[in-house]
Amino acid sequence: MKKSPAPVFCWLFFLFLSAGLLSSLLWAEEKGKTKPEATVESSLPLKLSGYAQLQFNEKNSESSTFFINRARLSLSGTLTRWLRFKFQADLAKSPALRDALAEVVLQEKLNFRLGQFTVPFSLENTTSAGELLTINRSQTVDLLAPGRDNAATGRDQGVALFGSYSIFEYQLGLFNGSGINRKDDNEHKDVSGRFLLRAAPGLKAGFSVYLGKKPAGGIPTNLVRNKYGLEVSFTRGRFLLNAEYLRTTDDRQKKQGGYLLLAYSWQPEKFQLIGRLDTVNLDLSLPGQKITVYTAGINWFITSRSKLQINYEYHNRQATADLSAFLLQLQVGF
Repeated sequence: MKKSPAPVFCWLFFLFLSAGLLSSLLWAEEKGKTKPEATVESSLPLKLSGYAQLQFNEKNSESSTFFINRARLSLSGTLTRWLRFKFQADLAKSPALRDALAEVVLQEKLNFRLGQFTVPFSLENTTSAGELLTINRSQTVDLLAPGRDNAATGRDQGVALFGSYSIFEYQLGLFNGSGINRKDDNEHKDVSGRFLLRAAPGLKAGFSVYLGKKPAGGIPTNLVRNKYGLEVSFTRGRFLLNAEYLRTTDDRQKKQGGYLLLAYSWQPEKFQLIGRLDTVNLDLSLPGQKITVYTAGINWFITSRSKLQINYEYHNRQATADLSAFLLQLQVGF
């Protein structure tokens, strides 16, 4: 039987809203003032940024809890006209290091990135956690995208080319394939690419591919780890539509998933309604492997980097009992 939130949660929820309202009023008061970007004193142009996410979860199968979802700090800068860097750490996770990369900026069409960074695959996979419109990523991306299927927060170590030409954008990289903060675990390097077409104003369509190998325990051969994705993003006025379809092969196990996300901003840059349908099948050869998650939510943007998000999720699972969850997240960023 689903538990009802404790009365204390109502008070805590009220405090969250009060804090958000206070922040909103302060932001409105300061909106007209010009503020310099947050920088670190140095002879080089450096920028320090970050955000923290305090989350509350109430699920019908678990005890309700508060926790720090993320607490990230990022330092980036330009060393020369053609060389820039970025470091990012998450103080709420272990290991803390997320990004450590350098970029060689040659021209708009051709640039290089090397180090540890997000694998170029999928729209949502390459979207920062601080910019997600829902509190949780879609299960399609969380379970199937490279760098997330192995709990590596979408990241890996390698080198990539990126750039744009006319209405085309591309990223193409070579990676260890073993995940975040880890050396390669086999003799193969994995290839990943994401290719976008700006088909019309407000419309982007793309294709992603990942061709890799993963070691098999106790077997002197490597297993296939291939992934393919299609994506589309469309913005018109106050409406936004994002959709993706992913299909993967892990050894002989084939998986697929997709999501459709709709958003409507009834007050631009302030209040936004969200709805998402997300379904995944983790083994197409077996019955009862399909999971569908329905998400409804509202976003309140206190500032450009701070927001309050409220989500309700309903998980329809063929193999086990259904699950519902209420999620509340306050993000404070600078």
